[in-house]
Amino acid sequence: MSTTPAATTGTLSNPSQVIDIRDIKGPVTFPWIMGYVIAAILLVALITGAIAGLRFFFRKYRKAAPPKKPHEVAYEALDALRGKDWIKKGKFKEFFYTLSSIVRTYVENRFNIHALEMTTEEFLLKAKDADELSRGHKELLKEFLSKCDLVKYAPYGPSANEVESAIELAIRFVDQTKPQEPVELATP
Repeated sequence: MSTTPAATTGTLSNPSQVIDIRDIKGPVTFPWIMGYVIAAILLVALITGAIAGLRFFFRKYRKAAPPKKPHEVAYEALDALRGKDWIKKGKFKEFFYTLSSIVRTYVENRFNIHALEMTTEEFLLKAKDADELSRGHKELLKEFLSKCDLVKYAPYGPSANEVESAIELAIRFVDQTKPQEPVELATP
């Protein structure tokens, strides 16, 4: 084995090309104003976070408006139904379906009888067992639902008097079954 020396040439072969090497510079310091700017930004972020947290905390404990009573909801729905022109437009089925739903929703919310999920016969059997309803209320409910079913499921167009009678039956049922407000006596 023979080795031959390789000729190498470096970049500093000429001593006149030697570059001046200097020491590293020290750490750069921020001007004193930058400390105040960073502190102000952190303070604003902290205050914003605190305000957002307090709003979230108190929103959770804010009192919601008390729910409306079932009879109030029923009266509002009956007034809204009267405001629609379904009878003038000949939409008897829609009118009586909505009227029946209003009373069924009232019964469900007032007496906790799941009326919307039952047929009329099932509902009347369930209402028959309800102690909260008197015999007169049960008969009134039966008469009302029978009139509604006649229009909803048969090719029957009620007269204006029959429509008004059905609305009055619904109002009378709600009036008679709503909880009685306690009477406060005035003190002299």
